[in-house]
Amino acid sequence: MALNNLFTRGSSREKHFFPTYLQQAEAAQVASKYLKELVKSEDPEERRLLTRMIKKQETTGDELLREFYVELNEAFVTPFDREDMNALAMKLDMFLDFINHSAKTILMYSPKKIDKQIKEIVDNIHEDASTMIQIFQLLEHLSQNHKQIGDLCDKVTQIEHVVDDIYGDYITYLFENEKDEIELLKYKEIAQVVEDTTDRAKDVTGIVKLLIIKES
Repeated sequence: MALNNLFTRGSSREKHFFPTYLQQAEAAQVASKYLKELVKSEDPEERRLLTRMIKKQETTGDELLREFYVELNEAFVTPFDREDMNALAMKLDMFLDFINHSAKTILMYSPKKIDKQIKEIVDNIHEDASTMIQIFQLLEHLSQNHKQIGDLCDKVTQIEHVVDDIYGDYITYLFENEKDEIELLKYKEIAQVVEDTTDRAKDVTGIVKLLIIKES
């Protein structure tokens, strides 16, 4: 009976991981929505408020990651390899961290303007986050949903390629047209951190693609 109870507890714990992944993705989506509002705002006080709201989501993400580690350490069985599950939670947390870092960078540099290319990249960050919501709604039943999940992962890869092009064109534009060297450095640094954020989204789906290969 005791052994049966142990397996029951293990099976029950297994189901806890997927809601946590989804909550991490939801925190990133909310934060990315605030980041979209931030890059559209020209009001310094509103930018500060939105940065604080993004930080709150990042703190929520940290709490979720700590809870995840507790669950992982206590679980008798896990749906995937522990190393892969741990990596997936960490990559999700890193994506949220970079959204927060983007907001802090914009607030810190306080650029004279935010060019449309930055706004386009931030729109793509939000699209990444929204796509992750769809992925983690399906992940619990990976074997039945592997094709759809794979397509969503490919979408994130395509977003990263689009952003690479936007970023490259924008840097060229800056060096050809921005005469204020201080502002040029600000714009370049902001562009770099938002571009890096889409790379972190691709890191998440890289782990998911690995799970698809292992489970197929």
